[in-house]
Amino acid sequence: MAGKTYYVSGTGNDKNDGLNEGAAFRTLQKAADLVQAGDTVYVMNGTYTNIYPNILSLSNKHGSANAPITFTAYPGHKPVLEARTNNWNAISITGSSYVVIEGLTLVGARDEITLEYALQQKDNLSNPATSGNGINVTYINGAQKQRSHHITISNNNVSKFPGNGIGTEEVDYITVKNNIVSGNAWYSPYGNQGITMLHLWNSDQNVTDYKVVIEGNTSFDNKQLVPWVQAGKVTEGHGIMLDTASVENVAYQGKALISNNVVYNNGGAGIQIFKGENPVDIVNNTTYQNSQELSVGEIFLNSADNVRVINNIMYAKSGESASSIVNSSNYSFDNNLAYNGVLKGAGSGNVLNKDPLFVNPANRDFRLLPGSPAIDAGSNAFNSITKNIPLDGNGDGSVLIDIGAYEAPTSKTPSPEIEVLDGTVDIADNSTTPINFGVTVAGSTLTKTFTIKNTGIAALNLTNLKLPDGFSLVGTLPATVAAKTSANITVALNTTTAATYTGNFSLTNNDSNESPFDFVISGKVNAPEIEVFNGTVGDIVDGTTTPFDFGDVAFGSTVMRTFIVKNKGTAPLNLSNLELPDGFSLVGTLPATLAVNVWASLIVALDTKRPGTYGGSFNLINNDTDESPFDFAIKGTVQPAPAPEIQVLNGTVDIADGSTTPIDFGNVAFGSTATKTFTIKNIGTATLNLGNLTLPNGFSLVGTRPYSLAAKGSTNITVALNTNIPTPGTYGGSFSLTNNDSDESPFNFAIKGTVKPALATETYLLNGTDNSEYLKGHAPANKIYGFGGNDNIVGNVGNDQLFGGDANDTLWGNDGNDRLYGDSGNDRLSGDNANDTLFGGIGDDQLLAGAGDDWLYGGTGTDVLTGGYNADTFVLASGQGTDTITDFQMGADKIALSGGLLFGQLLIQQQGTQAFIMDSSDNQVLAKLDNITASTLSAQPSSFITI
Repeated sequence: MAGKTYYVSGTGNDKNDGLNEGAAFRTLQKAADLVQAGDTVYVMNGTYTNIYPNILSLSNKHGSANAPITFTAYPGHKPVLEARTNNWNAISITGSSYVVIEGLTLVGARDEITLEYALQQKDNLSNPATSGNGINVTYINGAQKQRSHHITISNNNVSKFPGNGIGTEEVDYITVKNNIVSGNAWYSPYGNQGITMLHLWNSDQNVTDYKVVIEGNTSFDNKQLVPWVQAGKVTEGHGIMLDTASVENVAYQGKALISNNVVYNNGGAGIQIFKGENPVDIVNNTTYQNSQELSVGEIFLNSADNVRVINNIMYAKSGESASSIVNSSNYSFDNNLAYNGVLKGAGSGNVLNKDPLFVNPANRDFRLLPGSPAIDAGSNAFNSITKNIPLDGNGDGSVLIDIGAYEAPTSKTPSPEIEVLDGTVDIADNSTTPINFGVTVAGSTLTKTFTIKNTGIAALNLTNLKLPDGFSLVGTLPATVAAKTSANITVALNTTTAATYTGNFSLTNNDSNESPFDFVISGKVNAPEIEVFNGTVGDIVDGTTTPFDFGDVAFGSTVMRTFIVKNKGTAPLNLSNLELPDGFSLVGTLPATLAVNVWASLIVALDTKRPGTYGGSFNLINNDTDESPFDFAIKGTVQPAPAPEIQVLNGTVDIADGSTTPIDFGNVAFGSTATKTFTIKNIGTATLNLGNLTLPNGFSLVGTRPYSLAAKGSTNITVALNTNIPTPGTYGGSFSLTNNDSDESPFNFAIKGTVKPALATETYLLNGTDNSEYLKGHAPANKIYGFGGNDNIVGNVGNDQLFGGDANDTLWGNDGNDRLYGDSGNDRLSGDNANDTLFGGIGDDQLLAGAGDDWLYGGTGTDVLTGGYNADTFVLASGQGTDTITDFQMGADKIALSGGLLFGQLLIQQQGTQAFIMDSSDNQVLAKLDNITASTLSAQPSSFITI
């Protein structure tokens, strides 16, 4: 449906009706306010500005499919929309549909500010001077957003905007084609691009047609120099970007096409797809040396699924990748040409490491020269979609689309096309990165085979091959390689002389633009060189006959010498065998190989378990051509083996081994102490090991005996005559000490002693030690001290006094009126028969009085007191813990109150089956009486006495 036609001119007046050239409006906004569906606005020559945020604002303007609203340059005119630092957008389209913007030149205010100023404003999101955009298409916000759709932006020139060149947000059915977009996005903290579409929106459910088309544009020199405020760093500045294809967590489903664009020298990627799962086809684009500020490659798939990358040229900046892929899936890379960088993304038909041969990339002419590997190398699958018409660019009679944005003209002359491969890797003509033959050792064989392919349609003639010094051709050079065939050339590295060789492989041929085909090759020939040192002393001369002396050494000692083997050559030194004379051995293993300038220690030991003199040749077999075996003399002497020699003394008197004259301990009283100390000496030269000591009945070892004695050392062994034995009398026999003296083991001699009978009227003293032991009194009446250790002490039939001492002891009084003292530790005291007195002492003790009228003192701690038969007295005192009395007998047993404790200050209470006796002054429980009622106990004060 045809609508009105309006005119806007730089010399117009907004008071005109704008309906013809002579009555044109002055401002674009005047026309924008009037347009309806089907109207066309012709913009004539002039410079258009506006004091308001937008030079041209279209809000809530709607055309239709057959009647769009169009703003276009008047035929032959070049109107300019010139933004100032107050303008947010040169053209703003919000909440509108079916709008066409074409043929306009838009220039931003980037040159009016500086990078220094922009960095100062990096956190200011309300400054149009740093964030103004060229063309911005977005929505009208409200209770329900009014979004834009069916927008076409074509044939415009958009440059020098500090924000986006062309940007959209939440739109659908958007076409951006044949625009030139340059020098944008430099200064904005929003993170902008040359061409970008943020949050694509589903206006319908169409998943068949391309609803997003970015085609035929030239996008260059767009970059971000100010950190994106959300990231705090530079992350944007891409040539073309589809950014987060979803709105309010609803994924965009429409198809998108990015085709026939030329994208170069942008700060970020040439083309980036970020966070989208809708189908995207990136087809027949040419990208050149993007990633000027970032390191993201030419085409960047970042969290993007369902992307096809077909027929694109990706000419990477040096050190960058041709493509980058992060967190993406279901993508394909087919029939692309990647040069100067790695192509990430598997596929078929890709051309790698081949210069696409642009006409003049320095002057931004990215058309293809004849012979370009991109010609006729594309896939025809998208011929009906891209604007390119396939031509027979290589003259082979087949019509295939080229890779890249431009299609080469038809070639009428058949021509060859050379390709050289190292294995399966394509070598670029004029490559200065050396093809490395590797490193080998002098005298070996090292070759490399190159495949020469003719991918053209005429015979490839090979006329001459020049190789650098150190390399030679194996066989002959093939004269001709037929079209679509290949031949091999094998080159050998000369390994006669150790050196590093490098230079140019240059193959003259009849390829019009790759003759000579040349690239750098290199290789290295190394040789090992052995050097041996005697520790750190000095260099050993190969073949030395003056022996290196290991010394005159003691039997059984450790004697080793360290020899340092070094490879001072330029190839690995192989050590294949070490031959040593009898009496010598290698400690550890022989290293198989020593790298260049690496050393290793060879430790050689003299066998000191065999007395004698040893010597011979140290022979080290290796791959040093003139010093194998490396040999020199070694020697060493081992002294006879040392031996122990035992000597035993009684005081200062030497005892003869085997002596039958007894060493007499004397005639001693029962219960006394009778010991004798013998001195054991080792007068030999080796350690004396002392084995088993056997003593006759009636004698025992005091303490512990030593088990070894160093050469020239001495020690003591103390033997006691047991004077507490049940049967006094004379005891004797052999002192027998086994040892490792070869001729005096066992060392034995006679000892004897007599114990007189005990006197019935005496109390005999028996002292223990600080060890844990069993002590029993054999006299009628005994006084026994346990001292330290967990002791078992047993009295006899008389009136015994038993002292436990430290640790946890067990005391048995047996018959008689005994006094048992537990002392420290948790002790067990048993009085047994007669009238005994039991003192627990410090610790948690158990006192069992047994038969008789006994007194039981628990002492400090939590004690358990059992009186046993007859009338017993249990002694309590304040501040000495809580005792448990297990068998108190009312009317028979007594409780004695000591330490100033009186019956009147006692509290007696019932707790379960126990009667608690408490000190009322501090409520301390003094005793717990099992199976006694408090009332009964309280009613019988006669059960208590005070002591």
